[in-house]
Amino acid sequence: MITDDDVIELLSALVAIPSVNPAFRQPNDMDEWFGEEAVGKEVARRLSAMGLQPELDDVLPGRANVLAMLKGRGASGRKLILECHMDTVQVSGMSIEPFTPTVRDGRLYGRGSVDDKACIAMMLLALRELAADPPAIDVEFVAAVDEEFQFKGVLHHLRRAQGAIGGIAGEPTSLKVVTACKGCVRWTIEVRGKAAHTSQPQEGIDAIEIATDLLAHLRLTLGAELRTRMHPLVGSPSLVCTMIEGGQGPNTVSARCTMTFDRRTLPGETGEDAWREIDAIVRSFAAGLPEGAAITMHPPFIDSISMDVEPGAAITEAMRAACRKQGLPDDIIGVPYGSDATKLTTAGIPTIIFGPGSIDQAHTADEFVPIAEVATAARMLVDVVRQLG
Repeated sequence: MITDDDVIELLSALVAIPSVNPAFRQPNDMDEWFGEEAVGKEVARRLSAMGLQPELDDVLPGRANVLAMLKGRGASGRKLILECHMDTVQVSGMSIEPFTPTVRDGRLYGRGSVDDKACIAMMLLALRELAADPPAIDVEFVAAVDEEFQFKGVLHHLRRAQGAIGGIAGEPTSLKVVTACKGCVRWTIEVRGKAAHTSQPQEGIDAIEIATDLLAHLRLTLGAELRTRMHPLVGSPSLVCTMIEGGQGPNTVSARCTMTFDRRTLPGETGEDAWREIDAIVRSFAAGLPEGAAITMHPPFIDSISMDVEPGAAITEAMRAACRKQGLPDDIIGVPYGSDATKLTTAGIPTIIFGPGSIDQAHTADEFVPIAEVATAARMLVDVVRQLG
């Protein structure tokens, strides 16, 4: 039986172990906050305690996925993947102690409590129940590294994930069944001008001015067009300039300005499609620049594909049935954010996104998850595995 006390004990242990993605290091941060190694060892210890044989599969130096296989009673070779991630985002600006799990008003607070350690706890508790009475199918557990940055953990695992009939990627969905999500492509545009003294601006070429004109041009030419494109579950694509960096001094015409962009893609649209569409607009704009100015569209540094799992997929139907058993809505929904599920789905393993807690609490200053939802989610996973068997 899975209880709230089980959740509090396990989730507290996980939250108390820092596992910030090294990509998010901030000045003056403690070295021991970064990387998934310590929390991975705790996950492996828990798996061993339930009689499974965990494996640490190196992805990056000091950063390994944690794997375990629960063999089913049947001989069919059918396999379901339960996948979650161990890394969290940075802790700067938090209003609570990030690594001191606190229980208050039915919630557990701390960095990673909802994203994604509640899902690790959900899956470990479900595996504990299933290990005591194995299902008909095999269950492959994957606790991945690097979901918050470049998805290297799940991409590394794809070579071993073949043969699965479906998957569940743990993310906070408020116990709703997510079958579609947007993709994300990110890149930088570099504008180069010519430095000059600000007392004689006509002698220079202002890179910041060109960059802001380009930003306005993109908004004018592409913004309205993107709003006309629509997917029934995830809505319209989007384009956001998330960072602008430029200038050399307070009395110098800027010779360089760099903008970072985030473009959310729809199912059926690739990151390359989106990037090339904008590249064409940028090239046209650049043709009108004065001599000595230039614009470079750098290749994407993030390209996470979108997904749209068939509504009738076995994994979808099994999770909808588990929702109904708990008296929860069984509607399928889409979300604007990405996850490891898209990589598994693209590799031919239909994977839904499911988990306790709200995405609205992820990455926040006072991150928390409702404890009862974690216990309910774990029980729902047990139901899904047994249905599929």
